[in-house]
Amino acid sequence: MKAAVFYGARNFKVEELEVPKIEETDILIKVKACGICGSDLHAFKEGIFSRPGFVMGHELAGEVVEVGKKVKGIKLGDRVVPLQFGVELAKRACGKCFWCLRAQPQWCPSLAHKPCGECDYCKSGKFWMCDKMQRHMLIGYSRNGGYAEYALVPDAVVDRNVFKIPANISYEEASFFDPLSGAYKWVMLADPKPFETGIVSGLGTIGLTVMQVLKQYVSKVIVSDVSEKRLKLAQELGADVVINAAKENPLEKVIELTGTGRSFSGKGGGCADIVEECSGAVIALQQAIEMVRTGGRVVAVGLFEQDVPINVNHIIHKQIHLISSFLPGKGEPSKELKEAIKLLADGKVKVKPLISHEFPVDQINEAFDMQTRADESVKVIVKP
Repeated sequence: MKAAVFYGARNFKVEELEVPKIEETDILIKVKACGICGSDLHAFKEGIFSRPGFVMGHELAGEVVEVGKKVKGIKLGDRVVPLQFGVELAKRACGKCFWCLRAQPQWCPSLAHKPCGECDYCKSGKFWMCDKMQRHMLIGYSRNGGYAEYALVPDAVVDRNVFKIPANISYEEASFFDPLSGAYKWVMLADPKPFETGIVSGLGTIGLTVMQVLKQYVSKVIVSDVSEKRLKLAQELGADVVINAAKENPLEKVIELTGTGRSFSGKGGGCADIVEECSGAVIALQQAIEMVRTGGRVVAVGLFEQDVPINVNHIIHKQIHLISSFLPGKGEPSKELKEAIKLLADGKVKVKPLISHEFPVDQINEAFDMQTRADESVKVIVKP
């Protein structure tokens, strides 16, 4: 099969790999669409958050072309999205060790799998590519993902790690299930109220989906970005106020819109209830801490490519809830995903307008290069 193999910063190579072989509990998917995620983009730009020699791509959707004998509820031709949550890890963990007792089964020593030592990958030193290792890893992160013609889903179970695509949603739209489920979780982590004001900084795919979900739960949403294209799109999709951070100071504008806050440090900052920081820009997180009211919530969604100096006293004095996007959601992950899919199927969240470009897998480097251009692109889809 044709696949785009990652070798380092700005370096993908399209190669021929073997089609994955399924076991009796697995399914094989023919990939129809795979979105470029911000975490993938960090790898492309800086060579971080990824390892050379494997196939990235976790925002994939496709058609089932092979089904193991023991798989139930999934048949050939089904349109699906594979998504793996921590539920599978918990089922395989020991349940007794230091990490399991603290509800963090992903670090359980019993999950440490050894490479076979016999395959071509092991013999060439690329042990992380061994099928025995990859089987227990997350698709598109450490196990081969969607920038390829086919993708394997081990131990496939409907509504646990395989989700069927509603009839009114295309493969391209379904490739948003992963970021959309994240957007729903990150909004819920902020515990939004109908009378509140929310801010979203950074309007990539994540920011624009977070903005649309947040809009369902608060009275006003303010967004900030430096791209006119993305700001215009946010306004079309329901943002109440847009701030061009390249032309005006977002913090000053938020204070103007929400009022001047008070804290144990005295007056200062804004009165936003929630800030969803999706840009990964140093200044954006610094400003988020100032924008939010005393007792407000800041959800750190975007990943950062450099260290962020922040005023910790302001976090303390303003009683800010600084929330990691990596925290577990407040509900069952599969139920959160279903809620997110329902928002999409019901038309309350729109992702089709976010798709700005589509590229074949042969042009993977061009696709990623386009995704880096915030003034020209929003979401780039790779279609093997």
